[in-house]
Amino acid sequence: MRKRLLSVLLCAAMAVSMMAGCGKTTTQTPEPTPGSNQEAEANNGSQTTETVEKATYPLVDKPITLKAVYVGINPSDKNTRLVWDRVAEVTGITLEWEVIAEEALPTYLAGGEWPDVFFGTIKDNLIYDYGVLGGRFVDYSKKLNIMPNLVETMEDYPLVKKASTLVSGHIFKIARVDKCVTSTQVRPHTNTDALKNAGVEMPTTVAEFEQALKDLKAYYGVPSFIPKLNTYKTAWAPMLYAAFGTGCDMQWDADDQEKVYFPGMSEQMRRYYTWMNSLYEQGLIHPEVATIDSTAAKQLDLSGTVAFMDYGGTSLGANEAGEYPVTALAPLTSEYDSTQEILGAPGVSMGPAFLINAKSKYVDELCKLLDIAYAKEEVVEGSGLYGISFGYGMENEQWKFNEDGITYSYILPEGYDNYTTFQKAEIIWNNQHFGREDAFDGLVTDTPGNAQSRQLGYEANINPYLQKDPFPTTFLSFTEDQQYVIDNKWSEIDVYVRKMQVEFITGVTDIETGWDEYCDTLVKMGINDVIAVYQEAYDSFRSR
Repeated sequence: MRKRLLSVLLCAAMAVSMMAGCGKTTTQTPEPTPGSNQEAEANNGSQTTETVEKATYPLVDKPITLKAVYVGINPSDKNTRLVWDRVAEVTGITLEWEVIAEEALPTYLAGGEWPDVFFGTIKDNLIYDYGVLGGRFVDYSKKLNIMPNLVETMEDYPLVKKASTLVSGHIFKIARVDKCVTSTQVRPHTNTDALKNAGVEMPTTVAEFEQALKDLKAYYGVPSFIPKLNTYKTAWAPMLYAAFGTGCDMQWDADDQEKVYFPGMSEQMRRYYTWMNSLYEQGLIHPEVATIDSTAAKQLDLSGTVAFMDYGGTSLGANEAGEYPVTALAPLTSEYDSTQEILGAPGVSMGPAFLINAKSKYVDELCKLLDIAYAKEEVVEGSGLYGISFGYGMENEQWKFNEDGITYSYILPEGYDNYTTFQKAEIIWNNQHFGREDAFDGLVTDTPGNAQSRQLGYEANINPYLQKDPFPTTFLSFTEDQQYVIDNKWSEIDVYVRKMQVEFITGVTDIETGWDEYCDTLVKMGINDVIAVYQEAYDSFRSR
């Protein structure tokens, strides 16, 4: 209820500001927060607090139509979406969309006829070439004074600014806030019926997990675990790895958030591989785990004999009682680590790019339009339009908060019986979420089903144990020289490490006799040079 009251108050204030006239702006100078850097700068006079313009709507005196290109996976997508229709109503700016395939973008960019906006899947090298080198895209770091919602989002989530800022200091592609009960990387889905039918309790330690696998196999006659191999960030692997030491990230990590190291050759990884090989040798993991295709694995996951699922967790249906027996297993502990911790979800990700043509006549207006995607409350009373809309549609039209304060509801139009289908067909293109999506944080859907059961499982067993400040692998920016090292050394190393992951777990290579040779090979391949590059990029990231 507090959230709703706050929304009403903010909307009322917005309505008053709108009366001042369309297409104009007012200025606000934020008060320094006690104890903040802002206050320190104000006190020592080293930097003057910049005024931030707060937009009024519509953004233009007369409605205008501008050209926009959506760079998508499926060029047959229709060229309109509900959220952009509402943006046009609120701002007075209609974006006339042309849909092109991602592979067609380089040729399009090389031509002379640019639209006002590019949106969608746009590779970083193109953004660098046409943004940093060519100056063809608007640098948002120079426009923050007219983007108050983005500024507030960067204050609430400092990682947004760090992740969006290139080594050069430019901001072209802005990170999105992805904060909800299911915004986790590790999803150890568990079939509670499979455990219950076999009389097996939910394990809490590595030893109990192994014993559960033994009991499940004795009951069902087949292995009850088909883990995905060759993975660093998702599924069961990073959760199980975390039980064998203090690290949570299998790809890159830093000791005490200072010194970068490569977990792939750590003692913790060796322990994890050794234990997983033991499970494999005992027949507690599916014997074809290294070669089974995802379709067959999913069928087995849904057969009722698999308790710990990597493939079918999101598809597990209702049992005879009409209940959905899917949940998530809490992090395990072991003799090596007694702390329950799991690979963290940063709550921020690099979604699609919204790039403005620097030669557009309406640069400032488009920056203010983009700023709506980072608003945490609706920008105009009754419009239902704010950050969450750019993923889920408008409040009270496509979804609503419920009075209980802990659930939300989807509102499906006629012709749809599944929200995801409706969402991708009418609200957003494919899975192109962007902006500030944190309105559902801590809430679960009120619709009984697999999604609700998983959300409850994450909220109870995953989110309380998420690692704080996970290593920002996907947010690091590299110089040309650093990228050269990654392209010429890390790519080959990564292939080798993934190959050896499988070989160590399945016993193709004996870990006792092959581990030292594996580590020596990594050194010869240049892993220390790659570590040095990641250290430099990590230091740069932390200083932003």
